[in-house]
Amino acid sequence: MMDSRQLQINKNLEDILARLDGRAGLVAVSKTYPAKDVELAYLQGQRDFGENKVQDLLDKSLDLQSSCPKIHWHFIGKLQSNKINQLLRVPNLVSIHSIDSIKLLNKLLSKNVDKKIGLFLQYNTSGEKEKGGFESLEELLEAKGLLESSESFYLQGLMTMGSIRSSDFEKSAKECFSQLRELSIKLGQDSLELSMGMSQDFEIALEEGSSWVRVGSAIFGKRD
Repeated sequence: MMDSRQLQINKNLEDILARLDGRAGLVAVSKTYPAKDVELAYLQGQRDFGENKVQDLLDKSLDLQSSCPKIHWHFIGKLQSNKINQLLRVPNLVSIHSIDSIKLLNKLLSKNVDKKIGLFLQYNTSGEKEKGGFESLEELLEAKGLLESSESFYLQGLMTMGSIRSSDFEKSAKECFSQLRELSIKLGQDSLELSMGMSQDFEIALEEGSSWVRVGSAIFGKRD
């Protein structure tokens, strides 16, 4: 018999997937939630999960390696250069959504891994300095060029976050997501995916062509 936590996660997942309606992939953001919650969502069929701290991701990935063998891990937080080696030890790591500078990219490209990992270039569409990220098409083109010769990593797409300080939340989110979509077109690579949209704004992101939404509290409940 399912316990109340399993029922809650199942219901929330079903609701989010119905709203997505197959238009984008779902990264279930499990940061701050216990590994058991990840396992419960996995049992419901969810495979893609995101964490924003390297140590937490490594710990959970090792804890769940046997019980969730087909899990896909996405790193979605700010990546520090001194954490790269630790991150690359994560089993079933499929993508990193937060490559925010040429310097970080070069550090990552100096590493060799036994399978290709997808990278999303983080672009600052809101202009809010605390978010970080690339700020020009020229930088994105430079990063794209660097990745073309890599045997360990590939350019999977672009990532952004909507504005957090706007008086008109929906309008500013739409502008941020639309800007990222236009940048992906200018990069001239049809296969680029867009990682944009979180619990509060993923439906706006879907309207602007998001490929991946990053949803946590709407699945697992409010964080403590």
